[in-house]
Amino acid sequence: MKRLLMILLLALLLTASVSATEDIGIDTDILEDGLSEEAGELMPDIAPTEQGSFWESAKRVFFSAFSKTGQTLKSGLRLCAMLIAISALCAIAELTPAGKRGGAITVAGALGISAAVVGTFQAMISLAVGTVEEIANYSGCLLPVMASATAMSGGFTASTALYAGTVLFVELLLQLISKLLVPAVYVFLAVSAAEASLSSDTLSEVRAFIGWLISKSLRILLYLFLAYMSVTGVISGAADAAAVKATKAAVSGMIPVVGSIISDASETLLASASLLKSSAGVFGMIAVLAICLLPFLRVGIQYLLLKVTAAVSGTVAHKSHVRLLKNCSTAMGYLLAMCGTSGLLLLISSVCFMKVVA
Repeated sequence: MKRLLMILLLALLLTASVSATEDIGIDTDILEDGLSEEAGELMPDIAPTEQGSFWESAKRVFFSAFSKTGQTLKSGLRLCAMLIAISALCAIAELTPAGKRGGAITVAGALGISAAVVGTFQAMISLAVGTVEEIANYSGCLLPVMASATAMSGGFTASTALYAGTVLFVELLLQLISKLLVPAVYVFLAVSAAEASLSSDTLSEVRAFIGWLISKSLRILLYLFLAYMSVTGVISGAADAAAVKATKAAVSGMIPVVGSIISDASETLLASASLLKSSAGVFGMIAVLAICLLPFLRVGIQYLLLKVTAAVSGTVAHKSHVRLLKNCSTAMGYLLAMCGTSGLLLLISSVCFMKVVA
């Protein structure tokens, strides 16, 4: 059955133009139309049907995204100054006779730090969730193009397996983040604030468990995705390569006189589809970077600044306040991991499509 399908495909390909990859029946305009306005502004001047340098384009996207992080840096520095001021004032107040008699200042400081960071965290959580949703939406544009080009280049089994696996794991990641991990981050911050106020070992254990749950969930999902893509890519790629080889031999032997000519022409057309797969794959990877790089940098700046704030506050602030600031930076790190994982899934998938050998 597979051999018959390959013969029919080769017959259809003979009606297409060999000179241009965009003429083999795959609509690549959707790759550009599916980009948001912000991501489109970061994209270099390349087309899905043109061969370009990935690293050169990625460098342009990075510098374009980095140039748009100025406002995030300013707001992050203001937040850091506010947090250091709160921590220092609480440390000074604890040196007074009234401050030494009770823990009210510790509680007030923990509440002040929590109130100061809540606005930033709400903005960064919305940014992270929006990035994952945008990646999921763009996968609906990129994956059909890559799967079609892979199938037309001879990778029937590989295109189906890679497409199904990527769609499944991207949807799993979206549901995991929106239904479990985002609420878990809010709970993590609330428990961290309560821990700083009450100095409770039980709350410390609860907070550590929530952090473990968030980090392990992302790691397990990514490990499962890598295992699936590696296994299915190798097995299906080998099967497709054998099928294409057998089909070429069958066509060449079954049709007298012109069988070898048809076989050579089909090989040229398969190469044309492979070329489109490569160029669309590079464009798609650059587009994924354009979608997730700016949010990643914005969250990353907040993460690094909170790390610095915790380190500076450690020289003067109460240890419970320093621990709270460290937990805040850890929570920001979880958001950073969410942004990175969403983009990484689609980047790995694009590489797997491009590496399928048929």
